Amino acid sequence: MGINEIREEIAMVDAEIVDLIRKRQSLAGKMAQEKVKAGRPPVDPKQREQVIARAVERAAEAGIDPTAIREIFTNLVVMSEQKQKGCMGDGNLP
Repeated sequence: MGINEIREEIAMVDAEIVDLIRKRQSLAGKMAQEKVKAGRPPVDPKQREQVIARAVERAAEAGIDPTAIREIFTNLVVMSEQKQKGCMGDGNLP
């Protein structure tokens, strides 16, 4: 496999990652609806830490830099919280 083929494969993986983030954001919107019904706030610090810790643990098991994964998942969780806030009328997201 040459450089160009590897780059093409990386581009396909990147597209999959973006699709998964889109799916995660869609689920965050659904979560916002459920939280409204339950009278819960969009941000749950305990859940945030559980999600990040789970990802860091999985990264360590997979031999991936857990510090980098912590950053990525912190960003993903913040994106979800922002999406939920927007869906709950406390933000500027659709």
